[in-house]
Amino acid sequence: MKLKSFGCSFVFGTDLADDGRNRPYATGSRLTWPALIAEHFGYTYETYARPGAGNLQILERLLCQIDPADPAIYVIAWTYIDRFDYVNDLLATPWPGTKWSTLMPIDETEVATNYFRHLSSEYADKLRNLVYIKTAIDSLKQNDCRFVMTYMDTLVRCQQWHNTRATRDLQQYVEPYLCDFAGKTFLQWSRDLGFDISDAMHPLEPAHRSAADLILTNWNHYVRS
Repeated sequence: MKLKSFGCSFVFGTDLADDGRNRPYATGSRLTWPALIAEHFGYTYETYARPGAGNLQILERLLCQIDPADPAIYVIAWTYIDRFDYVNDLLATPWPGTKWSTLMPIDETEVATNYFRHLSSEYADKLRNLVYIKTAIDSLKQNDCRFVMTYMDTLVRCQQWHNTRATRDLQQYVEPYLCDFAGKTFLQWSRDLGFDISDAMHPLEPAHRSAADLILTNWNHYVRS
């Protein structure tokens, strides 16, 4: 049995001790909470998370890996909904597969500045990302996969602002499949419990260990099928 994980830097394990920071390219950590869960069950661990990825990248990698002939538990941690993924064929990348680039609000490039000034909106972000999440859920269920699905951005569940019937219906659909950490995102939960956080805002090893323990203690609550 395998455990396959998908997400951004929080699942990849950026800033953890074994992230390969002294190598030309970082490597996925074996100290993240998904990796520790795989170790607990004796499963082979594979991570398809990428630092800085947006949710379209996460969805694409998940869909490429769902395979009924290759039994696995899938762990998906959706990232911030304001990240915008696009394919950049000119990009030099060590990662196999599609050459993804991602625009983030902190970027200062001309492309990012124009996108966030003229094209980005919370409503479009919310609608688009809810469609991604629903697509993932449908594919996992159609293939009889077991999965754990969580999120880093509370806006995906927020109904107070920038909502329509479309987003509310999607939120109602995905809600039973989204898990959290005692009502919080992994980062919020780690902060509130006083775990060490890196300068780049990544929870460090003790937070990942405790997160794995929390999920394992409540395994039947977290696993969906």
